[in-house]
Amino acid sequence: MRLPSWLKLILAILGCELAGVVGSLFTAPNIPVWYAALNKPVFNPPNWIFAPVWTALFAFMGLAVFLIWQKGSSDKKVKIAVSIFIGQLVLNILWSMIFFGLRSPFYALLEIILLWLAILATIAVFAKISKPAAWLLAPYILWVSFAVYLNFALWQQNFVGKNQSVACVLEAKICPDGSAVVRAGPDCQFAPCPEKTNADFSWARKTDSQTGLTFQYPLDLLTVYLHPVDWPPQLRLTIQPFSCAEGGEEIARAGKTERRQVDNRAYCVTQASEGAAGSIYTNYVYAFPYQNQTAIFTFSLRFVQCANYDEPQQTACLNERSAFDLDAVIDQCARSLRVTD
Repeated sequence: MRLPSWLKLILAILGCELAGVVGSLFTAPNIPVWYAALNKPVFNPPNWIFAPVWTALFAFMGLAVFLIWQKGSSDKKVKIAVSIFIGQLVLNILWSMIFFGLRSPFYALLEIILLWLAILATIAVFAKISKPAAWLLAPYILWVSFAVYLNFALWQQNFVGKNQSVACVLEAKICPDGSAVVRAGPDCQFAPCPEKTNADFSWARKTDSQTGLTFQYPLDLLTVYLHPVDWPPQLRLTIQPFSCAEGGEEIARAGKTERRQVDNRAYCVTQASEGAAGSIYTNYVYAFPYQNQTAIFTFSLRFVQCANYDEPQQTACLNERSAFDLDAVIDQCARSLRVTD
């Protein structure tokens, strides 16, 4: 049956993207628990860049093999070219299996050199059939060339001169987001927990009708055991200059007030807490100087009682509580304070 061109294009691209999906089955689980613990060279790209780059490269591969396929599937040169292309695609998947699945940068280095040669052979045979198809593989071989160098550097920095067969203790650490990391790498150190930064939040904008001021706030605090109650923060503006009278107790009605310095900005923070239904509700008041006046954010958060959970959720809850930086979140809100345009 003769397939229409549009269907050939879709099948070619989907087939290549599927190879990327298969490779990710070995890659994704090992990034936080093994790869993150490796010593990285200075030119190591951030983890987030790999997924979009490979998605684009697999799409280029699909388009390239489609152009070859269009020349006639019964042609002997086309059959040879497609066979070589499939061979390099298998080598592509095999590298992920060796580097991440087997955690063997040395054997992965040997394999990726074979992959580079297979890509070069694919480009050579493609060029004899379709020059555009060969050029579509140029970004691919450039990226794999960089990957060869990166693979070599990771092997050099982490395994050369060290015992590659080190067996780390099967011990896990629960991270604040509930995920677990294990001991890995040549020194059997815990891999770092995934970190949340202000850049991870989805920010929205709120305008206060009484003051005419607008500020940004995160729609979600990205927490599991901590929940906003009165959110987004309410804003007030007083004509008094900023001052802070410290004192009190957090469990008292008036709460506890203390002066804090967050990234060179002074805050007067009052928090009052009370327990209810297995949770602790805390009311916050953040006062700070704004144009010779005092701006005030008020809001409430509900903290789940970590002791109510069994392990490993209890540890995850406690870790989240200690790792969450509320001051940094409110400071970002305060720094975005502007007069409404």
